[in-house]
Amino acid sequence: MAVRRMTAPGDDARVRGDWPQGRALAIAFAALACACALLSLSGWVVGSRVIAGLGDPLHPPWPWTSIGYIALSLGFVLAIHGRTTAARTLWLVPIAIALTALIQTAWHMDLGVDRILLPEPLRDMAPPNAGRPGATPTSLLLMFAAAGLIASSRRLRHDALASLLASGALGLATAAGVLLIFAFPDDPLAQLYRLSIPSAIIALCLMASFTFWQSSFGWVQALTEKQAGTRLFQMLLPAALTFPVLPLLIQAMFERSGVMSPFAAASLAMVFNILAIGLVSYWAVRRVSQEHAALNNTLQALRSSQERLASATSAHKLGVFEWDAATDRFDWSPGAEELLGLVPGGISNFEDWRNQTDPEDAESLVAALRIAVAEGAETFSFRYHLTQPNGPRRALEGSLRCFYDDRGRLTRTVGVVMDVTERDASEAALRARAAQLRSILATVPDAMVVVDQQGAVRQFSAAAERLWGYHADTVLGQDMGMLAPEEDREQNITSLRRFIADRDTGAVAPTRTVLGLSAAGDRVPLEVRSGLARTDEGPLVTMFFRDITARLETERRMVDLGTDLAHVSRQSAMSELASDIAHELNQPLTATANFLAAARILLEQGKTGERVEDMLQLGIDQTQRAGQILRRLRDFASGGDVEMRPESVERTVRDAVDLALVGSSQFYLDLVCEFDPQAPQIFVDRIQIQQVLVNLLRNANEALKAIPRDKRRLEITSNSIDQSWVAIEVSDNGPGIPENILNQLFSRFTTTKGGGGGMGIGLSISRRIIESHGGTLTAENRMEGGAKFRFTLPAEEQGEE
Repeated sequence: MAVRRMTAPGDDARVRGDWPQGRALAIAFAALACACALLSLSGWVVGSRVIAGLGDPLHPPWPWTSIGYIALSLGFVLAIHGRTTAARTLWLVPIAIALTALIQTAWHMDLGVDRILLPEPLRDMAPPNAGRPGATPTSLLLMFAAAGLIASSRRLRHDALASLLASGALGLATAAGVLLIFAFPDDPLAQLYRLSIPSAIIALCLMASFTFWQSSFGWVQALTEKQAGTRLFQMLLPAALTFPVLPLLIQAMFERSGVMSPFAAASLAMVFNILAIGLVSYWAVRRVSQEHAALNNTLQALRSSQERLASATSAHKLGVFEWDAATDRFDWSPGAEELLGLVPGGISNFEDWRNQTDPEDAESLVAALRIAVAEGAETFSFRYHLTQPNGPRRALEGSLRCFYDDRGRLTRTVGVVMDVTERDASEAALRARAAQLRSILATVPDAMVVVDQQGAVRQFSAAAERLWGYHADTVLGQDMGMLAPEEDREQNITSLRRFIADRDTGAVAPTRTVLGLSAAGDRVPLEVRSGLARTDEGPLVTMFFRDITARLETERRMVDLGTDLAHVSRQSAMSELASDIAHELNQPLTATANFLAAARILLEQGKTGERVEDMLQLGIDQTQRAGQILRRLRDFASGGDVEMRPESVERTVRDAVDLALVGSSQFYLDLVCEFDPQAPQIFVDRIQIQQVLVNLLRNANEALKAIPRDKRRLEITSNSIDQSWVAIEVSDNGPGIPENILNQLFSRFTTTKGGGGGMGIGLSISRRIIESHGGTLTAENRMEGGAKFRFTLPAEEQGEE
């Protein structure tokens, strides 16, 4: 739960409009009022009461009154220009003049100030208090000065009050003008409130100036009150007070000046009044019509807004409610309880809410609400769990708007609430999945590193800490280059950016091998697999690293074991060939012994010459033949280093045939060799290829024992493939390869000899030898009977390249 307080803007934040035309008119009317006052004062100075009364010598304003009007007018001009300090100083002058007149009149005193100004022209005046402002000018001076002070003061500013004061001054001037025109000269009331024509004109000008001045400030605010009647009254009041007096003043001026007859002047005044009343009535009716239309538009907009609000709350499953603290009553918006899964009418007061709320949530929420109310918070957020009878437990959250009385006591709240049960369940499931994922990542043996598109590390798992020896806090935010040797860093970041640019979300890069650099400075061979995910913060690459040090060591040992196994295979083949080799060696050795014995007999008989030399040469030939057999056997059985070099196809094959078929002549084998002259040489290790050929030939020879001697046939052919490869085929016409063995023929410990006749590793090693040369070894059964083995080897040109 959260509490948030809000403060209302102060008076200094009030938004004010600007109307340049209003400012110009206000200054113009204030200047006109000042000009009339100066003209009246100048009449006293030159001794002309006609000028002082602006054509009415019987009722001119007194000099002090004119000075007060001049100060008022100049103050208005200064205030409109923003020089409020100087304006307020000038407005003190009319206030002082008015208060002095009021004090003297109220207490029947004569302070001797009435005739200080221009005493000579006032000496012959009949009134006893000549020179003292009357009741009406005094009221006008006070009202206009007060209106100006209030309107120009921030602290005392109240635009409606200032406007009413100015309107009151205008009304007073109008009433005095009416009395002046229609009252009898000896009427005491007329004597008290009489008003001269210059004062009436000056009052009208000052009222107009004030109206246009306030049109850009408080006057607009006064016209935008909530009550339409108040606005209409405030707008009509100045017009109603101003328009009737204008024709009367014009009539009085025309009559007293003799320009028109009384009847003509009265007729003109009547026409002006009819026009004024008509204009005011037309304006008032039109204004009321506009207000009515605006009110209808406002009501229509309000209904539309309510409909939109209801649609929005229904779409988002929001409930709107109001709680009246005084009556302890809950009021729900239509359909709100059903949207929230509540029983309609089930929560009608605070006690109903408490009974259906989780006790812990209710206590904590009430305590927090009390604190918020004590602090005067305007908004209050809440969250609680609600359990209805025979209903599921629901989670609700929302916020309140609090309203207080003048004493700061909570009167009512208006709030919105929404059902978040499903959201809480989804969040709980998400948290559970996140916890499960963290558990998996913590236990997975592979190290996980997440980086962004700049290569900065965003996540570093526990397995990664164990692999590199860094703590996660040390790596997070750093460049991933610190995890690799310096010479590989630029290539790694380039590969990362290419991976992000070329793949979409969910793409997984092929597994590749890289080098890592641990905190201790050790280089670690790693196998990495990367995946891409694009998020709001940008693409993220998740990489899983696996230490393959042990696997590489195992592979190295397996290679060594394979080499040893190949050597064992050759030794096994040699053990199978031992008896045949012994028989083969026995022939040249026996022949050598016979030739040497014959040569000795010839020598004992005393015979020398060519016959003895022939016997010795034949013995030497047989000895060399035995040596060749032994040398070939030694090379085949040796496990020396691999030596790749160009070799003759025919010589390699024939040497292998001589070695593989030692002593097999008794089988009456028909051997056919065909070599492609377009492929005379291959680029191989001769000993390893002879091992493959010996194995294939021995297997074929063993298979041919199952058919009659006169039908045994063995074929060896070579063919060129695209001048880059040479294919060698070994075929026989034996019984072929059983179908159940054909598919797994090259697996280890699979043999076709049966009965313990072989180890089952010869063909597996043969395939590995051929594949190490870049070729392939395949086997199939011939349609005419027998089996065919085919393997490919690089030609001399391919090998050299």
